[in-house]
Amino acid sequence: MPGHCDSGSASSLAAAAPGALSANPEWAPLPVVVSGHAVRGGDRPALSFVSYSRVPEGAWHTLTFAEVDLRARALAAALEARFPRGERVAVLCPQGTGYGLAFLACLYAGMIAVPLFPPEDPRRTGRLKAVLADADPVCLLTVEQESAPCRNLADGRLPVWAVDDINLSLASHWSGHAAAPADPAYLQYTSGSTGNPRGAVITHGNLVASTRQVIEGCGLSDSTPLASWLPLYHDMGLCNGVLLPMLAGAHLALMSPLAFIQRPARWLRLLDAHRAHLSAGPNFAYDLCVRKIPEPADLNLDLSCVRVLTNGAEPVRPGTLRRFTEAFAGSGLAPDVVKPSYGLAEATVLVSCNRVGQRWTELVLDSAALASGRVRVLNGTATAAGAGATTVVGCGRPVGQDVRIADPETGVEREPGLTGEIWVRGPNIAAGYWNQSESSAELFDRTLKSLDGAEPGWMRTGDLGFVHEGEVFVLGRMKDVIIIHGANHAASDIEDTVHQTIGEAVPSGIAAFAVPGDDHEGDRLVIVVELTAGPLQAESIGLRHRVQTAVASRHGVRPYDVLAAKRGSLPRTTSGKLRRGDCRDRYLAERDATCLATKIRDAQ
Repeated sequence: MPGHCDSGSASSLAAAAPGALSANPEWAPLPVVVSGHAVRGGDRPALSFVSYSRVPEGAWHTLTFAEVDLRARALAAALEARFPRGERVAVLCPQGTGYGLAFLACLYAGMIAVPLFPPEDPRRTGRLKAVLADADPVCLLTVEQESAPCRNLADGRLPVWAVDDINLSLASHWSGHAAAPADPAYLQYTSGSTGNPRGAVITHGNLVASTRQVIEGCGLSDSTPLASWLPLYHDMGLCNGVLLPMLAGAHLALMSPLAFIQRPARWLRLLDAHRAHLSAGPNFAYDLCVRKIPEPADLNLDLSCVRVLTNGAEPVRPGTLRRFTEAFAGSGLAPDVVKPSYGLAEATVLVSCNRVGQRWTELVLDSAALASGRVRVLNGTATAAGAGATTVVGCGRPVGQDVRIADPETGVEREPGLTGEIWVRGPNIAAGYWNQSESSAELFDRTLKSLDGAEPGWMRTGDLGFVHEGEVFVLGRMKDVIIIHGANHAASDIEDTVHQTIGEAVPSGIAAFAVPGDDHEGDRLVIVVELTAGPLQAESIGLRHRVQTAVASRHGVRPYDVLAAKRGSLPRTTSGKLRRGDCRDRYLAERDATCLATKIRDAQ
């Protein structure tokens, strides 16, 4: 059961809560820390949302720490008066300050938050309904403008509350509840299938430990300005957009993902205007900036303030890092600012990252050795090393946790120089999946058969990778490994080769996967490429021949099929990642590939 305390003890804890977390190693739940910020520096700005809907240059709406604490306590008191502690409460607010307030209020009240998204896109309604059925919340929190769609979604079964319509006088009735480290704080649903959503149970202890790891890894303090456009229902977005500023006591400037996608320059302008030290985005965001901002000098940016731009949540491409860094060097961006990182929802958010002042690491590997599970580092660049070379990017060293490489079948630790499944152990690892004991047992609290003996408490990530000189290198999801003629090929490596080969065509998505071949030849490699202009562009750039030649040269396997697709037609997760398995299923189900667009066949 969650711990209890009266309002007096909560206030005393708040007064003692550290401003910069590193100053006091004692554990305190997030609401206590936020209340501490409100007591000691309540007039300091906490959350700012920048809206571009009416003002082209952006209209700022800011809440101080005192205002955040007051609103969170008022909403928490309302929740406490209606529902027992430990119940789930779904957050379906749009991007904005209301999202963070709703999430915090759940924690203040001892409820388990379920961060989701508003029912604006009919294509994602099935996903929402599946998650709500799994989490079984007692209430939906949103804002007034989204109340009607949320009521339609709830269909009379759940109450829908607007967080911007709460009586602030209720704040004095808040119980002062303070959670224990093992109490569940929220359910982070991963990008699984619609029919089988999995919610990682993130405890209050996980939340604080993971956020402290980010603070340590990125060198943050309460004077560090932050900026983010990432969706708040995503683990990286929730960390950067709520947990980091609230725990560190820093000022966050937030914008919507749509505002970024429409005009990537808004993100960079926000970094400049807010003098932000830290922000983050997946790999595609950096490519988008380079593509949509051909003349950075015209923006007259000063990005010398930026110390950390985290690149994570999807495979990191070395070419992207170089192009972005070179494009904005004239705007004051230091060459070591972009930081490849590795993390996953089951680890709350972060596993490893490059530290401040460290430039990313690139290794050129022997492709044939890599396909057989061995790490053989070559000298020079991939081009100089020849066609049989693969370049991989390091994701930094683990932060506050342990990482090992294990045989996925036996759980035996792999020797240095071999690839295997990445296993992680630390205080940030989730307690398991909500109401899924079998799935939890498969991944969590595993015993590693290490070189020193049996070690309990490890989590299997399902990711293929290796550790080189203490740094984590991620090769891709194990379920996406393509096995052709007994050799293992990471789908992301093949996709990166395709991206490098036809980069001028600006592919918006690439999916590589294996399909069954004839009995005598084994599996076949299929590659689908989303092109800006669709299938007609494929013929003009010689897509099939160029892709087959490049992949065969670098990876030693010739693609059986290459397909062109219209931009945005391939299945994706709610966070924008391509679903390779769904692409494969569609290919097998519809051999004429009508769902993928026009198939480009051999001329033979």
